[in-house]
Amino acid sequence: MPDPTIQRLRDEIAQLEQAIPTLAAMPLVRASLQQQRDAKMAELARLERAALGIGSMVDQSGQTGGVSAGTGNQFTGPTHIGDRFKGSKISGPVIGNVQSGRDTPIAGGDQTIIQRSGEPVAPTPPASPVSAVAPRTPIADPTLSADGIHFSFGHALVIGVGQYRDPGIPNVATTANDARVLGALLRDPQAAAYPDAQVRVLVDAKATRTSITAALSELAQRAVGGTALIFFAGHGEAVDGSYCLLPSDADVHRLAATSIDAALFHQLVAEVRSQAKRLVVLLNCCHAGGVGDAVLDASGALLSGSAPPTDFYRPLAVGSGQVVISSSRPAQKAGARSHANPQHTTFGTHLLAALRGNVPGDGPAVRVFELFAALCASVPADARHINYQGAPLQQEPLFYASQLDDNLAVALRPGWQGGTLSSDVQHQAHRLVELELQMERTNSDPVLRGERDALLRALGVA
Repeated sequence: MPDPTIQRLRDEIAQLEQAIPTLAAMPLVRASLQQQRDAKMAELARLERAALGIGSMVDQSGQTGGVSAGTGNQFTGPTHIGDRFKGSKISGPVIGNVQSGRDTPIAGGDQTIIQRSGEPVAPTPPASPVSAVAPRTPIADPTLSADGIHFSFGHALVIGVGQYRDPGIPNVATTANDARVLGALLRDPQAAAYPDAQVRVLVDAKATRTSITAALSELAQRAVGGTALIFFAGHGEAVDGSYCLLPSDADVHRLAATSIDAALFHQLVAEVRSQAKRLVVLLNCCHAGGVGDAVLDASGALLSGSAPPTDFYRPLAVGSGQVVISSSRPAQKAGARSHANPQHTTFGTHLLAALRGNVPGDGPAVRVFELFAALCASVPADARHINYQGAPLQQEPLFYASQLDDNLAVALRPGWQGGTLSSDVQHQAHRLVELELQMERTNSDPVLRGERDALLRALGVA
């Protein structure tokens, strides 16, 4: 059985490899994820060498180099790989001058000089080092960080389903991209700064009904006394009077048996609520819009593409310190492809931007009221670039809490330099979510909407 740490690193590297190509429009973020990937690959190489019992091996020419066979390995110094690894495939970061035997293919990484049977291969030029954000000032607030570096009490479960086994269920690749990049951003010590082991990501084939339900139970066990963050991006559907989330192995002809219905999801989230001190649920369901002005919705398919209704999201937040943010209101669709960043959904693009620090205020944490203010200002404008049923798509994020008592921290603020959240921003953000809760109950009263828009302008995010 593989070492769980090695397997975790392999999974995280695979997620980063999938996320990095989607960030061509955001070079600083891409560089940050590349740095994370390289660090994880180096750690994986070290662990795999230790597991194989191969540390430093003398090669055939008498020179010493770190040598091992398999995937994700690192070779340093002048190294010759000959008959002892005959027939093996060597891949991963290769640094230095490396010579292989005829039957030992080598796949190298950056800054590599490889010789196969004496034939030189030119090195790949190194990427220019780019820092995504300025280093953060150490956090002194013990309610945010136990070590001054990490968001110590944050525990996340990130789920993104873009590929479904059943061909009758439309694929939406951007939802999986949202989850991959969100997981990496949460783990980034210069961004959200969740401890590595406290973030779990399930994407596509790994986001089955069984794995999602097990991961929610596991989240309840590890988030004791902390902040639990649950993110789901994928299809949702009304089935037999109950709203359901569709895992990757859902069967469109047997949704009641193969999806995660409201009763089951409420039960699993209640387990998390009973252990965690704070809970934030982010739902990104019901997608429309796509290539150019085309629409990717469920018309002509077996799904209706409905958004989470009130009887689905309200039972998720029933007490103090519990919040739900949905990507759209119940009667709306959510953009499947952002105009600002087409590799992500409309909601996902601006959620990621907010967690990178694009929120009002200067405090050490990204808090849920300011997070919602940023989403409330940016998502509708982006969604209007999508033509849906002959008109600009109307998409407004929804905020729900049964008790509006705590502006929860959901992450550390990237690049924080010692600022504070001013009383004006606190008051305005608090009033904004008060208005949102009133509009949720009164079906968006125009007077309330006018006051909300004025607040967004005052917060500098409209």
